[in-house]
Amino acid sequence: MRPILKSLFAAALALTTLPAFADDIADGKKVYMTKSCMACHGMKGAKPVLSYPMLAGQNEKYLLQQLKDIKAGKRLGTVDPANNAPYVQGMVDIMHLVDENDLKKVAKYLASLPPGAPKPVDPPHDPALVEAGEKAFNSLGCKSCHGVEGKKPTAKNYPFIAGLNAEYLARAMTEMRDKVRVNGQSKLMFGTIKKAKDEDITAIAAWLSQIDRSAE
Repeated sequence: MRPILKSLFAAALALTTLPAFADDIADGKKVYMTKSCMACHGMKGAKPVLSYPMLAGQNEKYLLQQLKDIKAGKRLGTVDPANNAPYVQGMVDIMHLVDENDLKKVAKYLASLPPGAPKPVDPPHDPALVEAGEKAFNSLGCKSCHGVEGKKPTAKNYPFIAGLNAEYLARAMTEMRDKVRVNGQSKLMFGTIKKAKDEDITAIAAWLSQIDRSAE
């Protein structure tokens, strides 16, 4: 096929897929709004409550893998002392309301949204703690997968981690280090995170939680 014909064919194909893409996002928004997702992750996935993660602007492939793993019971985690149930239990309890196609559309919808600004911390983190977090992140080699400042993951099944809730980040890193959470790509992180002490994890979480990805 001649170059000009190839270009015309590609353009025509793109035009035919745009409506389907938009429909998927609209359907994903409907599922997100009606299946209680926003009760924990906030409007448009950008303003989560308590220690739940922000989902807006997250990698679609990563989101879908996590959703599927939670539905299948593969993503395990620590127990929330407030209710003596795993932190993911709330999501487990609603997964019977959605099928895999719903999950795909929700992942696409959330990935299409702009990330929110970091949640304000009052009082602010100790500057020395934040500085130690940046140093630990770089010395452990975290950026080899998550990119500079956790803003540029090197693969689509790795998450953006900049700007996420500090408590969530610390919990996730600890779960992976202690081999509580081993689903998806988590097991690949063990070689790195096993070197982190509790104080390193606390510092990294504090630093990452204040990096603003919404301005980019």
